[in-house]
Parts: sequence; structure tokens; C-alpha cells
Amino acid sequence: MITTDASFELFDGQSATYDRRTGLPDEYCRAIAGAVVEAGQLAPGDLIVEVGPGTGLISRWFGEPMRYVGIDKSAGMLKQFQNRPGGGAGNQTLVLTDANLGWPLAGGVARAIFSSRAIHHLDEEHAASEIFRVASPDGATLIIGRIERDPESVKARMAREMNDRLRAHGYEGRRGEQRNRKLFESCRRRGAQVLEPVTVASWKVVASPRQSLDSWRSAGGLGGLPVPAETKERILADLGTWAEEAFGGLNGQSESGETYVLKSLRIPPSRIG
Repeated sequence: MITTDASFELFDGQSATYDRRTGLPDEYCRAIAGAVVEAGQLAPGDLIVEVGPGTGLISRWFGEPMRYVGIDKSAGMLKQFQNRPGGGAGNQTLVLTDANLGWPLAGGVARAIFSSRAIHHLDEEHAASEIFRVASPDGATLIIGRIERDPESVKARMAREMNDRLRAHGYEGRRGEQRNRKLFESCRRRGAQVLEPVTVASWKVVASPRQSLDSWRSAGGLGGLPVPAETKERILADLGTWAEEAFGGLNGQSESGETYVLKSLRIPPSRIG
């Protein structure tokens, strides 16, 4: 079911094309879900809370006997989730809400808090407070999934240059790895323990600068921010000029490796009395 609790959805405009632009094959998504269950040491009946499930590519594989709650601010994304095969199963609850506000969950209910390529959109201190509030008193695990790229790949270089241009226009793009580190630091100060990273899947991609530019043009905003259309187009035009020179054109394709990595923190059991 979908419970409505907010009306502003940043990603609604791209919900229908999101999987095509940024999705992963089913075999990887199923493996990621299994790795999350293993990392969280979950038992039947335990609750997984996911922040930003989006269209449910990974989340639909969290089947019974686990219980699952996904919270997302985009109604469009959650509708895609609910309508996909395996979405909206009996063990799943989807909640439309802004996770930068108080999470609509009781305290102490979650044995795992998971987020894939989404939690960096939240204020780190707020996220840490809510994670510890909903964490089970018997202990819980925060698990963050992200795609790591060769820093010299076309996609990585294009992303760095795009973020540099955003900053030149007065915007601070949401740099996922940096913000995730801040979240981990906040959780560590509260007593969480860092676990070893787990690489779930690795693959090769062939990419061109034009593909990055086209993907950003089709997305809402830029760098995860609601950038005005005129500013966005100016940045992308400037980026295209840079890419022409840096790569010798926009259409040349280059192969590089990518990996999907889970990074986790164990929240120890509460010590009462």
C-alpha cells in the first residue's frame, strides 16, 4: 500500500525513465537484496526500513518472511514500484514522505536500515538521529549501497566537471560518497561500529560523453538539485564544449569497470539500566 504524507516529489518527472537511465539488471538487484539480508543478519519477521526505494528495483526482492517499509518523497517513483512485478507484496509497506522530516515509524522497530544511492540527499545529522531512533534495542545495521566507478572513466570525469560547474553557479551538488562519509562519522560518534565493505557485483560499461549529457538533460534538475532550466542548459552546454576538447568529441566510447558496494555500520544493542 502507499500511505500519503507529503506532496513535494523531486523525482516525479523522471520516474517513468529512471530505470532505463540508471537501473541495474535483475540478477544484480536480487544479489544486492540477498547481501543486505546477510549483512543485517536478519531473521524471519525482522523489519527492513529502506530510505529512497525509488521504483523498487532492489526492494521488490525483499520477500517474506522479512517485513519491509520503504519511505520515499516521490509518488511517481512509488507508483512505479507498486506496479512492477513483485512490487507491493503483502510484507511491504510504502510510505510517501520526506525523509528530511521525522520518519513516520515508531522507535526501536528496525533491524536494518538500507539505502541505495539515495540517503546522501538527506541532512547527515538528521538521518543519523532517525536511524538511531528507529534502530531495534537488540541492535541494528545501517547498510548503504552505491556504485563505484574508475575515477578516470568517462562517467566519473563528466560528473566531476558537472559538479564543478554547478559550484561555479552557486550550487553545491549532492556528492554521494562525501555525504555518506559524513553520515558514517555521525553514526560512529553515537557508538556505531564500521563493518568491512562488501562488493556485490562488478561489470563493464561502455560510455560516451554524449550519453552523460543526454541523461542529465532528461533528468529533473541537475546534480540532485532543482536547478532552473536556463542555468542547467548553460552548464550542460559549457560541459559539452569541455568534453569535446577533453575526449576529442562527444560520441567516442570508452570501456571502464563499475562495482556495486555495500558499506555498513553495526548499531550495538541499547544498554538500559
